[in-house]
Amino acid sequence: PSSYSVGTMSERFDCHYCRDSLQGKKYVQKEGRHCCVKCFEKICANTCIECKKPIGADSKELHFKNRYWHDSCFRCFKCHMSLVNEPFMLRENNKVWCSNCTATEDAPRCKGCFKPIIAGDQNVEYKKMVWHKDCFTCSQCKKVIGSGSFFPKGDEFYCVSCHEHKFAKTCAKCKNDLEEEPVWLTTKMNPGMITVSNAQSVPV
Repeated sequence: PSSYSVGTMSERFDCHYCRDSLQGKKYVQKEGRHCCVKCFEKICANTCIECKKPIGADSKELHFKNRYWHDSCFRCFKCHMSLVNEPFMLRENNKVWCSNCTATEDAPRCKGCFKPIIAGDQNVEYKKMVWHKDCFTCSQCKKVIGSGSFFPKGDEFYCVSCHEHKFAKTCAKCKNDLEEEPVWLTTKMNPGMITVSNAQSVPV
């Protein structure tokens, strides 16, 4: 860090704080003052926001927005990958996250498997709810509806075949089934930005 420098004293200087001689000893110069390593770590050193220990003169220090870390402590809160020289996001409670874990955490959750829908996943959306394409299944036969047509019934969804067997109404006069209009969904590949497709109704 540029706020202080470390060296070995060759001249006669005393520690600014404890007044011990620094001649022949390692010292730290900060804000024009010379101090021994012990006083630096006790009085001057920044505290690592992760481990809460002082960042000593021999340690590598990383800083961001007046927050400080040992380089060994600067890791993703979720996957523990080192973030030295890596893109990161500072989130709540001063925790740093890598870009991959940030994307996963902020991704919408599938209503079927409750796992995140991440970049590259095919997904469908209906009434502000979203599913992986293969998780959007018929409540009766469990076959994947995906982007096909279906009939919503409360919190359940039925493929055309199961709906006809379970719910089809018959005309009292001609005895033929009365047709209802199904819902069609379009499937979309989820890119890096989280976007989902909208539900559409089309004539049968």
